Amino acid sequence: MACAAPSIDSAPLRFATLVGPARRARRTPARSGGRDTGLLATVVHELRNPLASLRLSLELATSDFQSLDQQTLLALLQRAHRSACWLQTLTENLSSRACLERGRLDVRPTNVDVLECVESAALFVHALLDQRQQRVRVTSSAASTQVLADPARVVQIVANLLSNASRYSVEGDTIEVHLSTVGQQVRIRVSDHGPGIAPNEQQRIFGRWERGQQAARGGLGLGLSIVRALVEEHGGRVGVESTLGCGATFWFTLPRPTTASSCAEEEAGACAR
Repeated sequence: MACAAPSIDSAPLRFATLVGPARRARRTPARSGGRDTGLLATVVHELRNPLASLRLSLELATSDFQSLDQQTLLALLQRAHRSACWLQTLTENLSSRACLERGRLDVRPTNVDVLECVESAALFVHALLDQRQQRVRVTSSAASTQVLADPARVVQIVANLLSNASRYSVEGDTIEVHLSTVGQQVRIRVSDHGPGIAPNEQQRIFGRWERGQQAARGGLGLGLSIVRALVEEHGGRVGVESTLGCGATFWFTLPRPTTASSCAEEEAGACAR
């Protein structure tokens, strides 16, 4: 089946699933041992694998350091680096989820080039992509890539989307990132060529601890809920476009700086100097 080219630049709200208001989560008492126990087991499982890989790689590299050839040592260190990157992603998501639960999510918007944030996110997940021989191609048709956003949070958003795209794409695939202008916002979209997402799941997967039919591929079910929360904290929107068998495109928008905010930042910089 031929897959049509993404069309959200021309009609973003007609073909894409726009994520609506979050549903209030139903809490299960800890003593019931139901959902909470299952989530805890999932967290433990997701942390155990990269920890074991990290430990084994470092043990092999250090126990027989003198006799290892350079290529073998490099391979062990690269595997350790990939595990460390994955652990950092998991802990960042767990930390952000805890902040959201307490209502203390820290977002500090400033004028920033979102293209630089995308490039930083690609470097952050490079080890994960390299493991599957995947690459990221970034293109832009935006009039300006300047946005009013917290650069660290934007990197976190894009890194989550790139990690998901890598997980559901085939080895050797290219993940597409495209920037465009939509009114007073810049839209960033991340496209993969994976199995796609069923229409009845496209809204649900943005909920916390929610995973789609491909859950066997791993993941805590936190990444997309955090993406959604961070985007909404910036006053942006998030959505997904997908056809089964033809991959998925996750997109989000961030506000462009206003003239007033640009002037205020320039004045603050002048005072600091």
